[in-house]
Amino acid sequence: MYLSRLILNERQLLVQRELSNAHALHQRIMHGFPDQPTKTPRSDWHILYRQEPDGCTILVQSVIQPDWSRLPQGYVQRDPEVKIFDLRPEVLSKGRCFQFRLRANPSKRDKKTRKIVGFFRSEDQLEWLRRQGCQHGFEVLAAEGIPSPQIFGIKKGLSGPVRIHTVLFQGILRVTDSEAFVKAVQQGIGRGRSYGCGLLSLSKISYFPR
Repeated sequence: MYLSRLILNERQLLVQRELSNAHALHQRIMHGFPDQPTKTPRSDWHILYRQEPDGCTILVQSVIQPDWSRLPQGYVQRDPEVKIFDLRPEVLSKGRCFQFRLRANPSKRDKKTRKIVGFFRSEDQLEWLRRQGCQHGFEVLAAEGIPSPQIFGIKKGLSGPVRIHTVLFQGILRVTDSEAFVKAVQQGIGRGRSYGCGLLSLSKISYFPR
């Protein structure tokens, strides 16, 4: 897997416009990947991204190597950082603990109306995260949900704009099912993955009491 860090040049008008339109930002990020005869390149190549709280940093994860030279001149402040990381089950083995960060859209589909309903109370959001852990091979040991700006996008052909309520989760997790967890890291968690949700970022912790 490849992880890229893009520091966008917020002084550029094009960057300002695309940061305010999630669909345009999604299209711009996809420009960093080769043209291929596939209808679903984002899901095929497991492309996930997240706008960090500082506003100008974008993390992009993908199973294929990106080519950020395809971005417009001056779009980024400096050369993007790209690194390879190991996603084998042996590395993310059962029982290991990690610090994590996840920008997500805590929500469910209403059984009667079939509409997507968001969770807005903190306790409901954290319970959603715990359920995701049960489904995706991890246990949440400690977590907080930080309110995150709503995602807004305009896409041709839609009757109205895209609006996605998001929360930034941070905390500590423990792997309970290595194979399921690897899949979750690779493919993302929850809804809104085309618009900057679902990227589960991990980092090592030096000590956590068991």
